[in-house]
Amino acid sequence: MLLKTVKSKKDIFYLMNKYLSAVSRVEAEMLLEYLFDCAKPDLYIRDFIVNDMVEELYDSLIERRLEGEPVQYITGRAEFMGFDFIVTKDTLIPRPETEMLADEIYDCCRRQSAAVPCILDLCTGSGNIAVSLAKLMPQAEITAADISEAALKIAEKNAERHNVSDRIKFYKGNVFNALVVVKNPKFDIIVCNPPYIKKAELPYLQKEVRQEPEIALNGGEDGLDFYRIIAGQARKYLKKNGGIFLEIGFGQRQAVEDIFSSYNIFKIHKIIKDFSGIERVMWINLL
Repeated sequence: MLLKTVKSKKDIFYLMNKYLSAVSRVEAEMLLEYLFDCAKPDLYIRDFIVNDMVEELYDSLIERRLEGEPVQYITGRAEFMGFDFIVTKDTLIPRPETEMLADEIYDCCRRQSAAVPCILDLCTGSGNIAVSLAKLMPQAEITAADISEAALKIAEKNAERHNVSDRIKFYKGNVFNALVVVKNPKFDIIVCNPPYIKKAELPYLQKEVRQEPEIALNGGEDGLDFYRIIAGQARKYLKKNGGIFLEIGFGQRQAVEDIFSSYNIFKIHKIIKDFSGIERVMWINLL
């Protein structure tokens, strides 16, 4: 509920600074935006009631964060590609690194001649990639799939939230199995941010990450299960000269490249590094 704005001795900067030694300024801002139901600029240009009750509410949000709950799950929101997405504990939290996938696909489609690009988003989660591409490319036809029914419901809500429900078709199933009800599905682009964490590494992830759904993190014994599935089945679903855009984990480039190269029908077109210089996005073309 939006709190009435008035002048107060305790102001919003008092709250923000109170825990800056424990949380980042970005997280403090996100929690205050949630508490006051406002946009970030409002925090700096408006005056809000900051009484004991408000302070207690903020303290409780900070306590949840310090106990390891991701701020995105506390607020139920995450930003991706400049758009606001609903997220819950049933969905992976969108990361800035994954924006590189959407950016590269957008640039690729602008350069290609396909008037109506058909895009398949596997492991869609909250739908952040599918919805963002639908917003950026009104002409695109997008199909999104996920094995989690709970995640698909959130993805559908995000599509409604951004007024693109009529241009995204959602299907439930494990990777390509979700398309069994689709007649002769063919796509110009397949995009996927798959689970790619090694099973043995899951217990040692940051406590915040461990709160995210394991089904969206667990890539099998060596973290490569989903890359093998995609490499083995993608040809059936790609149009001629179609492309595959994948997010990959730290140190996985060579292993993923070897998996696709073993089929002799793919060519690694491009590798993109993230902000930390880690090879993060792989663009693969069907020969």
